[in-house]
Amino acid sequence: MRSRLALMGEGQFSVPESRAVRSVWVWRGFLMMSLVAFGVALILAGNGLGTFALLWVVIGAGWFGISMWLWRMHLRWENSPD
Repeated sequence: MRSRLALMGEGQFSVPESRAVRSVWVWRGFLMMSLVAFGVALILAGNGLGTFALLWVVIGAGWFGISMWLWRMHLRWENSPD
């Protein structure tokens, strides 16, 4: 059985056609993880661990950015005239 990557041709993978874009749960999962990361950062900052809090803010911002990027791609896929 051939993989889905082999079906794309020439070793390329198309993100807009992937399950990560078609499913609402992927971007919602990243959004939830980013909220948890910001909560962890808030707790760490309250306990005087500023360096670890800053690292968790960076992680949360990255997850939030990925979430919003996937959300926009999902909206484009959902509203496409296929």
